[in-house]
Amino acid sequence: MWKIALLIAVIGSTAQGCLYKNLECPDYIVVEQHPDYEVRSYPALTWATVEEESMLSRIAQVKAFRRLFKYISGKNDKGITINMTVPVRMLVTDHESYTAVEMSFMVPSIHADNPPAPNDTGIIVKKEEPTLYAVRSFPGYVWRRGTWKEEAQKLADSLKNDDTVIKTKYYQVGYDAPFDFFDRRNEVWMVKRAGER
Repeated sequence: MWKIALLIAVIGSTAQGCLYKNLECPDYIVVEQHPDYEVRSYPALTWATVEEESMLSRIAQVKAFRRLFKYISGKNDKGITINMTVPVRMLVTDHESYTAVEMSFMVPSIHADNPPAPNDTGIIVKKEEPTLYAVRSFPGYVWRRGTWKEEAQKLADSLKNDDTVIKTKYYQVGYDAPFDFFDRRNEVWMVKRAGER
């Protein structure tokens, strides 16, 4: 039943993304549309991921971003510049005395099957399997970290009757540069287990 529904969605929906403000972003299919969220099907994507820890989340984010930016700026085994893509995906985990930030850049499709290896051995480049995400979108500049938690809670509340979505963690997903103050696109992603309804 799930496969039939997914096939219908693929046939009946159009791919989203592709380009956002002239930057490559992943195609996806909208599988379900709801008033406060949607379920998207993403293909296999290659991500470059690094983790940083700090007492302050913002410091960990800046450090992680710089390391990934060096990778795409030529600090790799091929010495090539890799185009910036969107979105930037983050998994933020609070611990008692510090915050861990796992940040990911999507590797452009032209390099996805044979990505340059990072000179920084702490950066992991890995192709992820096709994934379903429940996604809540919201606009504006996120000044407070608490805003992400509030939006994630709203998504979890909308999904309270859906046991197929993993609500214990969420990705903070941003599409815009820090100096772009207007017309921003922010999203919260929660993984939905495939093959279940």
